[in-house]
Amino acid sequence: MTIEVLFAEVCNLCGDAQNAEYLRQTLPDAELIFTPLTDTPYFVGHTPDMIYMGNMSEQIQRRVIGALRPYKDRLQTLIDGGTVMLFTGNAGETLMKHISYVTEKIELDGLGIIDLTVKTDWFKRYNGKTLGKCGDLDVLGFRSQFSMVYGDNAENAFLKVERGIGLNPESRLEGVRVNNLFCTALLGPILPNNPLFTEYLISLTGQTAKAAFRPQAMDAYEQRLKEFRDPKTEF
Repeated sequence: MTIEVLFAEVCNLCGDAQNAEYLRQTLPDAELIFTPLTDTPYFVGHTPDMIYMGNMSEQIQRRVIGALRPYKDRLQTLIDGGTVMLFTGNAGETLMKHISYVTEKIELDGLGIIDLTVKTDWFKRYNGKTLGKCGDLDVLGFRSQFSMVYGDNAENAFLKVERGIGLNPESRLEGVRVNNLFCTALLGPILPNNPLFTEYLISLTGQTAKAAFRPQAMDAYEQRLKEFRDPKTEF
């Protein structure tokens, strides 16, 4: 099994580097390919089983869009073909139509693979929690972001939100799922916090694996579920 981790040296904010580490520990025989921002991605000439990219700063986000733009068609082909991809934090925004960096007065087209738009405002930071459903799975996580996403994701949402917000404070649908592409604002990091989702994600590659440190991970997950569902817990 081959997993490409895109731009880990700069796309690693809010603990998201641990998503790749958790995959490594869960799949000790997998080959993890760490592609630097200055290199041609492995997926351009090969078809990895999974692609992962984590959270980043706004300045890096603009560089990532520029780095990936020549390979938009290849990414679209992989998405259409069912390659498993997980983009966390603001990584998924790179695939969207347009980003307005309000504070910096910068307008930038994203890759346009996802028909949503983004507004990023450094004076409106959002910190919170999210609990939602991906099919029958309970998925939880944390959020810390300057951006909000706008548009209609009713047909391709990642999570139906039980507590917290969706794409923005008026939405109850979080993130995007297109075939086996998952884009979510959840941080924290999402995979160690959600061992059942980790196992589900791996199953989409055709492999079967138990999440690393599963008993301990499940104990922590169930405790967080209890806390997140407690009406006293602030979101």
